[in-house]
Amino acid sequence: MSISRFWHKCRGLSWRRRSLLLEAAFWLAVARLAVVFVCFPRIARHIGRLHPPADLQSDSSQDGADAREISWAIDRSARLLPVRFVCLPQALAAWQMLHLRGIWSRVHFGASRDPQQAPLTTHAWVDACGVEVTGYPEAHHCVEIGFFAQ
Repeated sequence: MSISRFWHKCRGLSWRRRSLLLEAAFWLAVARLAVVFVCFPRIARHIGRLHPPADLQSDSSQDGADAREISWAIDRSARLLPVRFVCLPQALAAWQMLHLRGIWSRVHFGASRDPQQAPLTTHAWVDACGVEVTGYPEAHHCVEIGFFAQ
């Protein structure tokens, strides 16, 4: 899909949703470039400290409406843009958008194995305020290795 088609699909949306889509598209592109050109330890230092699974509980007192909007924007932008965005760039872009709004979130890393396939599959996902932001429903099939949070 071309950028012009992306913009055409956005024309019927409100200005708020349109700006969220453009912001998501920007952060998806930045995250994809970071995954390609920056070593993961540097990325990890940016998103926080590694915790073992279920080490911290999220702050559920925050409103999840912004997290749901960001989830929508990341998913929609990732589907509409002409480049394929896998789970890690989506998770990093969502984390950045949440972080800029002061919303505490966790970037989870896990793995799963399909009984029919030999290789291990890794996956990244984000949750915030009790909202499944990116990487779901695949995350439900993974064993969490750990998560990053500040």
